[in-house]
Amino acid sequence: MSSSMLISDAFTQSDYAINITDPNGVLLQVNLAYLRLYKFASEKELLGQTQRLIRSPMTSLGLYSEMWATITKGSVWRGDLTNRAKDGSEVYIHLTISPIQREGKIVGYMGFAIDRAQQVLLERQLFHANKLVVLGTLGAGLAHELNNPLASILLDAEYLKDAMRGKGAIDKAAGLAASESVIRGAERMRRVLEHLLSYSKKDSGESKSTLSLRQLVEDSFLFIERQLLSRSIDLQTHIPEDALISGNRTRLESVLHNLIGNSRDAFAGKSIERKFISIQSDFNSQDGVVTIVYRDNAGGIPAEIIDRIFEPFFTTKGGEGTGLGLSISRQVIVDHGGSIDCRSKGGETTFTMILPAKAV
Repeated sequence: MSSSMLISDAFTQSDYAINITDPNGVLLQVNLAYLRLYKFASEKELLGQTQRLIRSPMTSLGLYSEMWATITKGSVWRGDLTNRAKDGSEVYIHLTISPIQREGKIVGYMGFAIDRAQQVLLERQLFHANKLVVLGTLGAGLAHELNNPLASILLDAEYLKDAMRGKGAIDKAAGLAASESVIRGAERMRRVLEHLLSYSKKDSGESKSTLSLRQLVEDSFLFIERQLLSRSIDLQTHIPEDALISGNRTRLESVLHNLIGNSRDAFAGKSIERKFISIQSDFNSQDGVVTIVYRDNAGGIPAEIIDRIFEPFFTTKGGEGTGLGLSISRQVIVDHGGSIDCRSKGGETTFTMILPAKAV
């Protein structure tokens, strides 16, 4: 058997979905695994077309821009993305694209794709399990959020009852103020409970919508704000009103929940004169990105472990932590076409997240 025949058989029979394109991304050749992965009957349906044919709106345009910027320079690009099969179903892959060069000039590209369907399913199961862990650890904060307005409602209701039973004239201004206080307290409790039901619901993670970053941050404190304030932890937020992102609300909120919960736990037992958690954001419509900077002064992360904090199952909490929170958080940010990194110095820890902005 000639070497050319061996190479041809290897290409055709590979379990990897392989495609070859020209420099403009036009498909020249695909193997059987590629056809199976994207549910096409023959290569005739594909050849001569670009891979926009299988592009999914689940993958951000920013990722494609990064991909092309990398491979057109002659470098190999690797990453996870979502494509769409012929029947409309989502296809989750890990893709490697290698430029093909001849005499120093790029003459085409070769892509190798691995099906990530089972891995994505496992990630979603872990994400939902982590959500339940987060809800459990925020339970005390949730009790505060419900008990405070409930206590106010009871006091105001008692006042109104006594006022109605009295024989003298009713102070209408005081009665109106008490009624308004009851309404505000009830609305606060309803918002907390509705958000609890929404957050705890099992979510495929696929649904995306346009989100106000400011509202996302405010909602993230719903279950825990009073708990933090009762521990003298100052909350500082500065989010531009026009900062919009596209994403899955529950998944992105879980990232903030994990960071806030970690900060709360890190402050425990430490004598710090002024404790704070800060969430700041910069938004530049020209850059097309939103930068979120999360910072606390809970003592910092030791230099010898900071490179490991995003590893699955790595935890500094002993038997109390799962070690999944930051690992899952990073995956959520990456799935949204963004990035996250961590720096720690002088007792302060800073997480910087960059996400694609939603065009208005």
